[in-house]
Amino acid sequence: MQDVTTTKDEAVRFRQDIHDKIRCRTREVIETVLEEELTAALGSDSYERNDDRRGYRNGAQVRTMTTAGGSREVRIPRGRLIDDEGTTSEFRSEILPRYARRTKEVDEVILGVYLAGANSRRIRKALDPILGSVNLSKSAVSRVVGRLKALFEAWSYRDLSSERYAVLYLDGFHLKIRVARRVVSVPVLAVLGVAEDGTKVLISLRVAASEAASQWSGVLIDFQKRGLVAPHVIVADGHAGLHKALDAWSGVLVQRCTKHKLANLEEHCPVSTNVEKWSRVNAEKLTTLSDRGPRRG
Repeated sequence: MQDVTTTKDEAVRFRQDIHDKIRCRTREVIETVLEEELTAALGSDSYERNDDRRGYRNGAQVRTMTTAGGSREVRIPRGRLIDDEGTTSEFRSEILPRYARRTKEVDEVILGVYLAGANSRRIRKALDPILGSVNLSKSAVSRVVGRLKALFEAWSYRDLSSERYAVLYLDGFHLKIRVARRVVSVPVLAVLGVAEDGTKVLISLRVAASEAASQWSGVLIDFQKRGLVAPHVIVADGHAGLHKALDAWSGVLVQRCTKHKLANLEEHCPVSTNVEKWSRVNAEKLTTLSDRGPRRG
């Protein structure tokens, strides 16, 4: 029994050893890449004198960086660039932006946990063993989430005049969100576009009070204001409010979603042990309905 425990302890120490070496190598790679970037900007290596030199080095600063492998101190080289008029300016790294304290991968992990429903406290607790609570403050998590909200806001109101879609899929679903410390289910109106080449693009996601006609009409009217050209076909389920809202886009072909139609047929089938029989009947009904073709809105 003692031998088994000893073996486990050795395995843990070995993994920790490997982890420490990886973290050390990660720091070396970051510092090397930053040094190469500065060298390219200055046009010369350290202590090198040539006619192509465009500035000079100006020491270095140490910054604590949080990566997927944990937090570590990184030496960041500094420099001054000289333009054609002799004016100097501080070198700005494009690889490591000013004031950056986390890598893009870390921010993506934070957003992933946040979108899964965790609040700031739970995010810090989940990532504390890797990133440490000191380098992942509540304000840091809030800033990352704030950037996501700003990007979503810009995406939600972007100009659509240059986008073309042959088909639009309109559907609503319910999503659980946290409001005033309570988890509630809210309707979300989603629109998916299909381009001429078959590429599918998510066009809109909007939290609404309901799936009523007024809510869907607001989505379609907003599309028109932002310049979206009417599609050839709109695919939607049988929701009465949605179909009434489609009058805002008159002249567009409307196709009943076959997936929703099949689901509705299955719900109205009587309970029977012969499941295959009823599935076959539903499929035949669905084929008959589809053969009738789309209607005009």
